[in-house]
Amino acid sequence: MRLWNLTYNDPRRWAEVHAISGKPLGFWASVKTGGTGSPRAELVGGSGELNDLIGVATSRTGCNFERTTEGAILYFRSRLEVFGAPLKKGEVSGVTRIPEVAGERLTIWCGWTDADGTTVSGSVDMRLSHANADRMEAYVRRWLVEG
Repeated sequence: MRLWNLTYNDPRRWAEVHAISGKPLGFWASVKTGGTGSPRAELVGGSGELNDLIGVATSRTGCNFERTTEGAILYFRSRLEVFGAPLKKGEVSGVTRIPEVAGERLTIWCGWTDADGTTVSGSVDMRLSHANADRMEAYVRRWLVEG
């Protein structure tokens, strides 16, 4: 998963993130579509560096998506840093939902092409309440899978 440390306001870093996911939606576009944010979820796993960053956290790691013009950005915290993983529409290939006792587990499957042309795949595992799982699944399918 392509991760950027977004703790500090570095215009070059934000330019790279926005080159992948598109610019944030403006105020009126956000109002017309019912907001840009997804329900909050607990990040419990993922592939590559994402899993390593979650493993160091001693407390729960919350995450959410922000919709952009060309996709969405997954935000989460690890230690005292804020990380973002930009996704384009169409890079998410599917969503798997597994019922659990206290809620539900959602896995988002994605794949993209790196700058050197190699195809890479990854996943993001989240835990949500039953009600928020419905909303998150609809959010991901509508804005990321349909591309």
